[in-house]
Amino acid sequence: MIRIQQYELLLKEMVAKREVSGILGSTPAQLAESAPDAAPRTMGQLVGELTGKYFQPTLLESGETPPETSSDDDEHPAGWARIRMSVSMPPDAHAKLIEELQELVDLRNDLVHHFVEGQDLVTEEGCIAADMYLHDCYEEIDRHLVSLRGWAASSNEAMRSMAAFMESPEYKAFLMAEFSPSVSQREAALPALVELLRRAEADVAKDGWTSQTDAIAFIKKVAPEETPRKYTFGSWRHVLRDAGAFEVRRAPVSPGGPMESWYRSKS
Repeated sequence: MIRIQQYELLLKEMVAKREVSGILGSTPAQLAESAPDAAPRTMGQLVGELTGKYFQPTLLESGETPPETSSDDDEHPAGWARIRMSVSMPPDAHAKLIEELQELVDLRNDLVHHFVEGQDLVTEEGCIAADMYLHDCYEEIDRHLVSLRGWAASSNEAMRSMAAFMESPEYKAFLMAEFSPSVSQREAALPALVELLRRAEADVAKDGWTSQTDAIAFIKKVAPEETPRKYTFGSWRHVLRDAGAFEVRRAPVSPGGPMESWYRSKS
C-alpha cells in the first residue's frame, strides 16, 4: 500500500505540472498555484489524464489532425503565457500503455477494497497464498513506479531546459521581434549581442577594460554565427555605441602601439 501511495502522489504531481499558466514574470510559486488541483482525483481519473493528455498517440499520416482545444487567452491581459507538456508515441504503444495502467488501477482497487474477502486468511495455507499474492503485487506496482519515476525525471529535465531557454537572450530577442512589430531587427538583436560582449568582458578583460579585438576573437569562438552585419550593424563598435550599456575609450594596446577600442560595462 505504501508503494501504491507513492505511485499516486507522483502521478498527481505529474498531472498537476502538465499545464501551467500565468502572467509573464510570475514566480515559480505563483505558477504552481495556477496548476489544476489533482488532489481530489481518484487513481483511475489520474491515469485517464496521463494517458489522455500527457501521453498521446502519434497522429497518422492520413491527414488526421490534432483535436481542437478551447482557449480563453483573450480574457487575459497582455503578457499571459500557457505552457503544456505532452509526449507523442506510436498508437499501438499508446494502446498498450492504457491497458497496462488500467490493470494497475484494477490491482490497486482489489487490494484496497477486496483483499480480505478475496483471500483465505483463516488457514495457514491461505495465509501463505495471500503472502505470495502480496509479494507479486508489490513487484508489479514497483515496476510501474520505476517507470513513472523515469517519466517524471524526463519531464522535470524538459521543464528545466525550457526555463533555461526562456531566460536566454536569444529567446528574449525573439519575443521582442515577434510581439513588437515596430521594433526593428537591429533593436531586437541588440540584447543578445550585448550579452556576448559581456561574456567576452568576463573572460578577457584586463584591468577592468576589454579590448574590442580580444572580444571579437572570443565571440568568434563561442558564437561564430553572430556578427554585427547579420543585424545591419556596421561593426562591433557600432553595437557598443548603440547599446548604451558600456563605456568606450580609445587607447594603445601597448605604449607607442596602435590605438584600439576598449570597453567596460557601466556601473
